[in-house]
Amino acid sequence: MTAIDKLSRILGKAITWAFSGALYGGFFIGMFGYLVMHYSHASWTPYLLAPLISGMVIAAFFGSMLVALGGTLSGILTAISYQILLADVRNPLLLIGIAFLVGMLGGSFFTRREIHESQPLAQAVAGLLSGLVSGPILFLVARSLNIDEVVTALSALSVSLVGLFYVVAIKYLPAGLRGGLAEKIGGPLVSGIIAAAVAAVFWLIGESYMVIPIYSQESSYQAILDSTPFGLLGGALGGAFGGAMLEIMGIRLEEHIT
Repeated sequence: MTAIDKLSRILGKAITWAFSGALYGGFFIGMFGYLVMHYSHASWTPYLLAPLISGMVIAAFFGSMLVALGGTLSGILTAISYQILLADVRNPLLLIGIAFLVGMLGGSFFTRREIHESQPLAQAVAGLLSGLVSGPILFLVARSLNIDEVVTALSALSVSLVGLFYVVAIKYLPAGLRGGLAEKIGGPLVSGIIAAAVAAVFWLIGESYMVIPIYSQESSYQAILDSTPFGLLGGALGGAFGGAMLEIMGIRLEEHIT
């Protein structure tokens, strides 16, 4: 392989991972900001839960695009229907629960061949484990370097850690998560998870525009949306770096997926 070909492959892998990293970064910062509102930067909780949930959702999304598409459409339709039919019921847990059930229903229509090829449950579990392991490290590093509120750096660090552990997790994942019962429940379960995540994003966007015009009061959720572009940027940078390093080290992730 010539140097030009090698450079082209590195660039291609960096761009691919930059897209997935950007999506992770945006979702991670939204989840992180929401948890910080209810806890604080000093708490372990946002650092543990945000990578765990984001890793699971984004790994399932990019690892099994067909299932992700079904879950995304289910989440969008549920969120829109909820806003029309239950506009006065501001209960995010109800919306997320309904979206999860609708997503599971939609995911039950996938054929076993489609599930076998994409292995959505294995992807989701690998992402979940990656987030679980990276959470404590993210907390320690963020506190040590005082980047608790530096959104771009926090997002880049998180996507790098989750991506690194995902490569290991997907390689050594137990065979039981790749067939048998996992194939039967993988499509509906992962589709439901993604639908719930999409519905949660819609709810967050809707809440950010809830204002009191008389007092010019801005929603407390607006700050989360304002930080999302920086999360996207950090995730893209971290993902691009991780993808380039995988290609330089000769690691072919797709070999461990099928």
